[in-house]
Amino acid sequence: MRCWDPLARPAEVEPWTSTTRHTSPEVVLEGTDAAIVVTGWPQLKDVDWARAATAMRQPVLFGGRNLLDPARMRALGFTYLSVGRP
Repeated sequence: MRCWDPLARPAEVEPWTSTTRHTSPEVVLEGTDAAIVVTGWPQLKDVDWARAATAMRQPVLFGGRNLLDPARMRALGFTYLSVGRP
């Protein structure tokens, strides 16, 4: 598992021992088949999602915080699923 979280617990604490941490969301997304947004960090709104869609193997994104606009994400080529929205 790969992640980006600026305030995550120390790497010695589970589940972080089996997680590779990265310095930016963009790096985490490179080559992935899918991603899950489970925080409302404002930095996630600033991700170059158009670039991310092409950097991912499969641009599949689950928005667990409704941070991103579904229509925009789909227009960028994502299969975008979110909580409580069609």
